[in-house]
Amino acid sequence: MKTKIKVDYRLTSLNKLEFIYEKDKFLKEFKNEFPKAWNVYGYVNKRGEKYNINFRKLYHNRCAYCGVSTQIINSSEFEVDHFIPRSRTNYNASLRKEFINGIYNLVNSCRLCNRSKEDFFDEKYVEILNPDNNNLPSVFHRKEDYTIVISDEYKNNKTISTFYNKLKLNNQLRRLDFLLMEMKDFCEIYGDIERVSYPILNLISNIEKKRRESY
Repeated sequence: MKTKIKVDYRLTSLNKLEFIYEKDKFLKEFKNEFPKAWNVYGYVNKRGEKYNINFRKLYHNRCAYCGVSTQIINSSEFEVDHFIPRSRTNYNASLRKEFINGIYNLVNSCRLCNRSKEDFFDEKYVEILNPDNNNLPSVFHRKEDYTIVISDEYKNNKTISTFYNKLKLNNQLRRLDFLLMEMKDFCEIYGDIERVSYPILNLISNIEKKRRESY
């Protein structure tokens, strides 16, 4: 069951986007062009090509786990994550490769989240942790200092804590990236007011320089 959440830790205070994925529409277009293809991953993983670009657009060019966007990192730093890892087909014969490499098991992810997540999987938490179900905002939230934390409901849950730690959602880089996104969204809205936006743009430049040097 998909849940609509009012406050999404992946979106800035000025961003009104919603993580509503039109994967049915995407798959229909894909099948019209490649009716015999079953390995969707093989197409969406080709960086810079049509279906890779369209796949990232499904997620508003954001990481579905942490929310970092192409405002902050290059599109080359995004990867296609298998939510249920490909390695699971070695342990569960019912998980066909067509599903594992199909559109409904693929998630747009930044490199840090994807490679940190590795082969994490817990069958009991598919509904909650799969970003496409939009339940993550009930599991994690963003504090005023931009830190991502586990919500009170799940703070004592070992599986959620493992997921949180594996993806390094508590990494200081998450705070820095969110600060930059907040500032850039502000400048996009108020950019025509030079006396307001100019000093912020200078600050953004300095922070981005520090980010490149530190991370």
